[in-house]
Amino acid sequence: MYVGQSILVPLSFAGLFSIILMSPCDFLEKRKMPRTMAAAISVLLFLIVISIILYFISSQLISFQNDLPKLGVQLQQALLDLEIWIQQRFHISSAKMTEFLNSATSQTLSHTSSLVGTTVSTLSSALIYMVLIPIYTFLLLLYRGIITRFFIKSFQEQHTPLVHTIMGKTRHVIKSYIAGLIIEMVIVAIMNCAGFFILGVKYALMLGVIAALLNLIPYVGIFTACILSMLITFTTNTPATVFGVAVVLVIVHIIDSNILLPKVVGSKVKINALVTIVGVIIGSAIWGIAGMFLAIPFMAILKVIFDGVESLHAWGILLGDETGDKPVIVPVTQEIIPEVVIVTPAKENDPPAAPPPAI
Repeated sequence: MYVGQSILVPLSFAGLFSIILMSPCDFLEKRKMPRTMAAAISVLLFLIVISIILYFISSQLISFQNDLPKLGVQLQQALLDLEIWIQQRFHISSAKMTEFLNSATSQTLSHTSSLVGTTVSTLSSALIYMVLIPIYTFLLLLYRGIITRFFIKSFQEQHTPLVHTIMGKTRHVIKSYIAGLIIEMVIVAIMNCAGFFILGVKYALMLGVIAALLNLIPYVGIFTACILSMLITFTTNTPATVFGVAVVLVIVHIIDSNILLPKVVGSKVKINALVTIVGVIIGSAIWGIAGMFLAIPFMAILKVIFDGVESLHAWGILLGDETGDKPVIVPVTQEIIPEVVIVTPAKENDPPAAPPPAI
């Protein structure tokens, strides 16, 4: 998966998008439209929606470029204040602080070429993905009948009903989950933007949408969104506004976790928190940011497969979040010795006791 990520990542995103677009594609086909045209129109509408979202974000990013020098000045001032505080608090001489900063600066500059190369490769990969994902999505929608027959023929004929059931459940779970996430993301973006507009944040729309997108990454996205939003707000607003941005994000996240996520997304994907965190970390290690977004849908598909195949039920239990069932605990002594007979000492007038049964 790591070696073939340039092929598997766009193909995985295309697979998820094709599951979402199956409904409009089926709707158009029922209206006597050819499958090729129905798939093309579905993908085109999807691209229009994505383009509108990217347009609003890019327009905010273009205006943010004018404030980048302010960000550099404010960060330099913050570093200077931090240096003075460290000198006063820990009694470190200015010469040692200057030597430390020069060493850190030289190390940073030594890695500049590699950072630039990584950035260029990331941008080129993103551009390639933007071309490949729509093409893959269109082809998956066009040949979904062939793919379905392939999975059915890959197993024995006696398992055909089970394969049909698992594929149907997978489509339903992924479609419902992603649709719920989209609704949740829109609501979170509206709440973020409303809070930022009330605080008077300059780039309220951009930060609200970016924070909502990062919120899709479980447990990690909220911290990334908070740091990024506070850093950008720091360039154009007061420290009180920066603190207010953090408060807004935390309040929205609490509302999202306790109200929106259970109600909107629901229990479509019952995966416990431990497996979710581990899956997100593994996805990040293998595929980077794309792996973090794809981790939950992949685990949802695995959960459906594990629950559908009897020999894999144990793995489904490991991934699940059904904590209500209490296991029956059998004492260890009862497992080792099924029946223990306690023999009391006989008294003088008592008849002789019968020998205890064999264990």
